[in-house]
Amino acid sequence: MNIRDLVLGFIIGDSFGLSLLNNEYSYDNIKLHNNTVLNIKGGNYSFLTINLLATMDSISLNKKIISNDIVDRLCMSLIVGKYTVDRKVYGMNNIIFNLLEKYSKKNVICEVDNNDISSIGRIIPIVIYNYYNEDTLDTLIPVLSVTNTNELVLVGEFILYKYILNILNGYSKFKSLKISIPDYFTESSKKVYKSILKGNIFYDEIVFDDNIVNILKIFFYVILNSDNMNDVFLMMSNFDGYNNIYSSIILSVAVLIYGFDDALLGMYKKLKNKRDINKIIKSYERMFYEKVY
Repeated sequence: MNIRDLVLGFIIGDSFGLSLLNNEYSYDNIKLHNNTVLNIKGGNYSFLTINLLATMDSISLNKKIISNDIVDRLCMSLIVGKYTVDRKVYGMNNIIFNLLEKYSKKNVICEVDNNDISSIGRIIPIVIYNYYNEDTLDTLIPVLSVTNTNELVLVGEFILYKYILNILNGYSKFKSLKISIPDYFTESSKKVYKSILKGNIFYDEIVFDDNIVNILKIFFYVILNSDNMNDVFLMMSNFDGYNNIYSSIILSVAVLIYGFDDALLGMYKKLKNKRDINKIIKSYERMFYEKVY
């Protein structure tokens, strides 16, 4: 597996999605935690990528998964600007900001049931970790739920996790949809995703918002209906109401299926903070490659 391409696909997708938002007439969706609207410069990325980098860095340094340490690093992004570009944190809602603020003062993770999906950024590192170790919920759910215990969100993120793992294990993009949701989750939550797991996703039924169900519909619509990376970019660029949440997960998986092309390379060159990003990726790669080889 090419860890670097998978990780960069996510980060580039995050940055690409922000640039699409930035070209819209209204900037209402581009905000800091204090709801200040900003004109985002090209090559930046959001709190989704901060989640990814913080999780990778934590696992690399500890050689194992420690949920509290991951939260510590997310707090560091707010306090000292770690993992950020110019200490700016885009795409963090007030619920998560308050949760991290409380944790930084009391060092206790408070369970919060909300619709926030920034934990999607922590899926990629866990996929890689479990690919080289063991596919288990014990290393996935605690990391996802440190900022959100909402079961519907957790089931959706489990589906994304399992889909990427299936792709890594050599299954086709269609066969990878054959996902069995474990009994850890309730039947009512499983039922919500029944049509998605059958591949029954139609454009006129898609709603562009931050609801995890709609995010997965958009993700699978693009992945299942594209034949190459050019198709992916055309579809993403022509959607109305598009944002960085969709493009981050779409490009991370598209890279696995279609490869890292010149368009992605051009976007990578424009990324900010490449030195720190590359350092974290190399450290993460080394941990697994030393184990395997």
